[in-house]
Amino acid sequence: MKARYLAFFSYIGTRFRSSEKLWLKNKKHYPDPESVQGITEIGLLKLKSLIYPNFVLSSRTDGGVHALNSTAHFDLERYGSNIYNPYDITHHLNKFFYKNDISIYMKRCIRVSDDFDARRWAISRKYLYRFAVLKKDLPEHEHIATLIPIEEWKRCHFLRLKNFDIEKFKEGAKYFPGYHDFTTFKRFDKLTQHKHNRRLLYSVDVRPGASRTVTEGRDNCFDYWEVEIKGRAFVHNQIRRMIGALMSVAIGKIPPEEIKVMLQVPSKNSWYSFMATGPPDGLYLCDVEYNPEDLVYKEESVDKTEELDGDSE
Repeated sequence: MKARYLAFFSYIGTRFRSSEKLWLKNKKHYPDPESVQGITEIGLLKLKSLIYPNFVLSSRTDGGVHALNSTAHFDLERYGSNIYNPYDITHHLNKFFYKNDISIYMKRCIRVSDDFDARRWAISRKYLYRFAVLKKDLPEHEHIATLIPIEEWKRCHFLRLKNFDIEKFKEGAKYFPGYHDFTTFKRFDKLTQHKHNRRLLYSVDVRPGASRTVTEGRDNCFDYWEVEIKGRAFVHNQIRRMIGALMSVAIGKIPPEEIKVMLQVPSKNSWYSFMATGPPDGLYLCDVEYNPEDLVYKEESVDKTEELDGDSE
């Protein structure tokens, strides 16, 4: 009997090339241990389903980006009228990840309707970007790399920035919420340049952060900040380029109002060459939200699929 499942899982993205498998023409079902999707499919194959367990991600992230709660759906089929128990799938995958030293943790699996789509049925996604700025009163001759706590390595973006002003950063961030064309903030790709880049951002919240370190005294060298961004979906590199632009605002290279102009004139030419895309280390996919009733298994359900380019960060 065939059944569809929704998986809730976390991962540390440092070792992965990306969350999604490389796209190879006419080779959809192939092993790819360098991606979150690929290595999870390798684990699911060990259940010996009658069909290939295509692990369909709700959100695509680049290499180095982490996830606290991502989702994906997949189908499994076995002989007879029985289905795979969701608890057993969760246990099996976590055992596989642990045994092979893979930085993925399966939180739970549930059975969902056969037409459920983890990507298209998501009503919102929430991301968090963590960064830390070296305090101004520290000696300039000391290299920033010697001050980063080991517990935060590849978990937060550390910077030494002169004249960093968090209030300017917040002022620039106020222009992002709303329905905009984010072409300026998208990584240019000839294959996708003709797709529309209009997205709805619900909120952008800039707040003080905290160190996750237990190394005594090391976290006192930095001021930690967090940027929480919630929206329906995102274009490729959108959040990291938003952070890069706001960093330029914070150090006075562009005024906060320039963010509004970059949104009003959506073009790759509106992106300033001196602005750097924020590195993936500080980016976390925090949550993917669904309507609660959509998570209840129904033998017959209405097709809710709609045209949407999906989420890619």
